Parts: sequence; structure tokens; C-alpha cells
Amino acid sequence: MKALTRTEVFGIELLPDEIFREAEPQLLLRVPAVCRPKFGRHAQIRDVQRSLLGEVITRHLLERVCGKLPDDREFFIGEKGKPEPGGLQGIHFNVSHSGDWVVAALSPFPVGVDVERMRKVPEGVANRFFSEKEKAWLASANNNEIEKAEIFFTLWTLKESFLKALGTGLTRSLSSFTVVSGNRGLFSLEDDFGSGIFHLKNWPFREGYKLSACAGGPDFADEPQILNINELIR
Repeated sequence: MKALTRTEVFGIELLPDEIFREAEPQLLLRVPAVCRPKFGRHAQIRDVQRSLLGEVITRHLLERVCGKLPDDREFFIGEKGKPEPGGLQGIHFNVSHSGDWVVAALSPFPVGVDVERMRKVPEGVANRFFSEKEKAWLASANNNEIEKAEIFFTLWTLKESFLKALGTGLTRSLSSFTVVSGNRGLFSLEDDFGSGIFHLKNWPFREGYKLSACAGGPDFADEPQILNINELIR
């Protein structure tokens, strides 16, 4: 078993529909037979692809660390609904998708990851879910819509990744804690029990997207790794 010492993040871009349909049978072979029916429950082909790629990437990354997984291994669903690699000690993962990208984080600590395609800032969401200090940071953009989007989606992905690391999702208020900027893309939490326990990082990613992760340890990869379909199906 390869030692996992830091939080690493990986991404893959969605394939054109016709190419995905060609690769789908090989991708399905990479997941246990008992899991395959769930991918057919999605009405849209893009949703099928996001769900299937998320599962295959996770298994691919776990096999990098642990070696070949049993063909019938299903992921354990925790009390809060967060998937976990049951039976594998000291390994945690999380998956996110938005737009044309699926990302996965692998860590020796509890971890959450979030990717978001940027769009016009939803002002009502910021007013409802951001702390007062975060609202002040957003207001510093002075109606520059590009800068506002940069700040909003940086904060949003960081806050989402923290809740995903906890495994609570949106059952906890996003305004109940504050994200504080640090150096080299690192962030921390203020006025929260997670202060000093959870660590956050935002990476430069593809144009029009924001990518962040949160983990129970301070060490993160310098940049996300981009995978391609051939790595997953060979």
C-alpha cells in the first residue's frame, strides 16, 4: 500500500456525448456490477457521465494507493450520506462536478472538494449565506462584476468544501463560520470549532471555474492533476 501523505485533487473534463457512449461500456466495467444500475436512473446523458466518471475516478485513485480493489467493493455511505471507502483505513475521498468538469480529492484526512462554474453572482445567496466579514470582502469589488465573481465563487467553493469535509452538507448554515484568506491559496476558518483543525486551499483551475478543497491536515498538492479517459479505462 502506497503511503498517502497529503491531500491531492484530480479532474477530468466531460467527453462529447458520442465519445462518451463509445467509452461507457468500458467505464462500466470499472465499477461493481451491483452499482451499475444507478447510472441508468439519470435522464440526461451528461448526468450519467458525471455520475459514472465520479465513481470511476475514485476507484482509479484508490487503486493507485491501495492496489487492485475487490470487484464487488461498494462504497460505504456514512451517517450523513457521505460516501466512504469502507475497510480502507486512513484514506478519505470526495467528489464534485459542475459544468464540464468532474473532480475528486484523495486524502489521509477527512476531506471535501468543490468545483463550480462561475456565473453572475447571486446577490441574494451572498446576503443569506455569507458572514459579515465575507460580505465586506465581496463588497470590496465595488461593482466590478468579474472581481465579484472571483471572490464569490472562491468563498462559495471553500465553504462548501468545509461542509463536505464535515459530512454535514447544507444541514449547517454557511453563514455560521468565516473563511479567512492566507498565503499561496491557503485559507483558514475563523470563529468556528474547525479553526486550526481544518485547512482549506483554492487552486487556479480552468477558465470560468473555481476549485477548492478542505481537509483535516495542512498539506495539499501544489496543483490539481488532470486525468484523461484512457487512464481510466485501460
